[in-house]
Formats: sequence, structure tokens, C-alpha cells
Amino acid sequence: MNDGRWRGPAEPVPGDEEVLRRILAAEADRIEPGPGALPAVQRRIAAGDRGAAGRRWWDITGRRWWGGRPGWSLPEMTRRRWGRWSPLAAGAVTVATLSLVAVAAGLAGTVVPTPSDRAAEPPPGAVGTDGSATPTTPTGDVRPGPTPSGGALAPSPGTSAGTPAAAPGAPTDSLAVYYLGGDPDRPRLYREFHRLWLRDGSARDRITAAVRNLLDSPVGMDPDYRNAWPEGTDLRGVTVDGEIATVDLAGAARHDVGAATARLAVQQLVWTVTAVPGVSGLRLRLDGAPVDRLWDRVDTAGVLRRASAVEALAPVWLISPQHGDAVGRTFPVHVAGILPEATAQLRIRRDGRVVREQVVTLSIAGPAQGERTVTVTLPPGRYTVTAYAISLADGSEQHLDDHTVTVR
Repeated sequence: MNDGRWRGPAEPVPGDEEVLRRILAAEADRIEPGPGALPAVQRRIAAGDRGAAGRRWWDITGRRWWGGRPGWSLPEMTRRRWGRWSPLAAGAVTVATLSLVAVAAGLAGTVVPTPSDRAAEPPPGAVGTDGSATPTTPTGDVRPGPTPSGGALAPSPGTSAGTPAAAPGAPTDSLAVYYLGGDPDRPRLYREFHRLWLRDGSARDRITAAVRNLLDSPVGMDPDYRNAWPEGTDLRGVTVDGEIATVDLAGAARHDVGAATARLAVQQLVWTVTAVPGVSGLRLRLDGAPVDRLWDRVDTAGVLRRASAVEALAPVWLISPQHGDAVGRTFPVHVAGILPEATAQLRIRRDGRVVREQVVTLSIAGPAQGERTVTVTLPPGRYTVTAYAISLADGSEQHLDDHTVTVR
């Protein structure tokens, strides 16, 4: 209504590009990149995919942004709003899209393991139903496996010189690798997931990558986890016949260890090999020949199978986050254990000060392996997360498993 009174300067009517910029800014503020965003972005970039009108924008961010129905792509929506598509508007969309991709790329995905060796959903680079592996762009946390075609021999961080390194764009996958830990007189197995280079994603390929990685270092990512095989042990070859894998090692004929460590060293290899889908047993060879008794400590004739979880696995196990992980302020802590009372403890320290302590009731009591995931929220900083049990006999803390993590 115009009553003749002065109301100050009129607000300028925004142009097409300004309206578009505001819409993009508002929508960008709503974007919450989901887990696995980075690998999805990397796959699209590696494939040269620049997008198409009408694509569902949840591919990259993990949630739906724009429609996906015919006629509701961003360019089409803009054309409907203004009746044209100016070069400046197109540039604004390009900049906004690149900004969103940059946000997604800045959030590195973390593999969250379960007590099973297999993830619930195949991570990027996993073998599909057709047996092919999806190429992904390698990231800094990738540990080398066998050298793909065109790869070069080069040392990598955390590995010895001469470790095979893969060519850029080679497929990768997260593979289970087992280590010894806990009481040196009565060690148990702990597992880490390592993202490793692959060639074709076959069972043989995966076993080769995992075993080479196991033998590559005396410790895991967690320095408390150790490799029980003698230094200088090398993988000569792997064959797979049905569900049985044959692993041929060199440099492992002699090793001065006790009987408990010798048994767990064999189980370390068996659990790592049989974590590969479709493989249930292992035949061991040393320098090409069958070995009936290893290090004069443990029988290794015939097909070797996994020992029971009670005999082999740690009584308390901090599954995730893994040692060295960087996590968001709110993150899951996954604890597993084989405890008669199904009760574990969780402690979180920062700079030596306890910031959180709680009881974690596992899903089932021993002799089965129970598990529980709890959600933790912490301010940014560096923390030590410890899972352990309290002795019913004397109240002492037992079976401690701790990982150092960074909260962003």
C-alpha cells in the first residue's frame, strides 16, 4: 500500500545470478557428507564423470540434495525459474558444485570393522558380483600389497625399502590382518583392517596382499600388536584350490620362540588367510616343501583351520576406532570380548586425565564373543581409548587394549 509516507531506500531486486547464489549457499549449508563420500568422489573424478542433468545428488554426499526426477536437475530448475541459463549462472553452479565436492573430499572415510572379517557392505575397491574390482584413487593410508601391472618398486611410509608400490588408480580394498598382543606368555590375536593394493580382487590376490602386508613389519598400526613370524620371512607364492589356500614362505625355517607364541603365529597366518571370503583352510609350505612341524613347536601337517575364538582371540578387543584413526566429535566405539559376565569397561583419557569411564555390557557372555557399540562425543583433541575387563577374583584390570585417536 502506498500512503505517501517515505519508508527509506527500497531494497534492490536481486538479479538472476544473485538469487541463484543465495539458493546454492542455503543448500550447501544443509549438505552433510555421509561416510564413504571421499571414495565416491574419487571414483567419479578418476572415471572422468562430470555429471548429467537429472542425476540424483545423493551419489556423492550420502544424502539426497536435489530431486533426481526428470526435469529437476539444477540446470533445469534454474531454467524453469528464470527462463534462461546464463553463462554467469552456469559458472556459479560449477563453483558451488566444486565447493561441495571439496567438502566431501575433505572428509576421509573410515572403515568401521565388525567382529566378522567381512564388512557389512563392500568398501570402495571391493570385488563385485562379477568378480571385478572397482578402481579407486589411492589415499595416504593405503598400505602396499602386490605390485599391479605397471607398478614400481619403491619404499612406502611404514614399510621396508623394496616393498612393491602400486600404480595410481590401482584397485584397493580393506583386508583383515591379524597380530599377536596381550600377555607375552599367553598371547592372543587382535585384528586390524588395512587398505591394500590389489590386482584383480581374486581370493589369491587378496591372500597375497594380506600376507605380504603381515610379513612386512614387526608390528601393526598399533605398536602393541606384533607379528610373530621371524624377521626376513618372505612370501614365495599363494595358490587357491577350492576353499583351501596353500601359502609358501621363505626365511621362516628357524625361529626361537616358545610353544604358545609358535601356536599363535600359525593361527595369525590362518586367521588372516581365512578372512578372505570363500577360503576356510590353509596348507603351509616352507621353501616349496610341506612342513609337518614348525620350529619343533607346533604341528602343521595337512590342512590348518582356525582355532576356536576362546583359544585364539583376545578376551577384550577394541575393534574401532583403530589406532591412529581421526574421527569426528561424535563417533562410535566398538568393543568385543569373550567374558563370562559379558561386562567390559571403557576408559577415555586426554593428557593423562580420565574424561570418560563407563561399563559396556556385551551382547552375549563367553565362551561366545559378545560385542557392543557405544556413541561418544568429545571436543577436538588427542585421546587414548581403552577397553578392558575387571577381574572378578581381585578387582584388577585385565586384558587392556588401547588405541590413540584424534578427534577433529
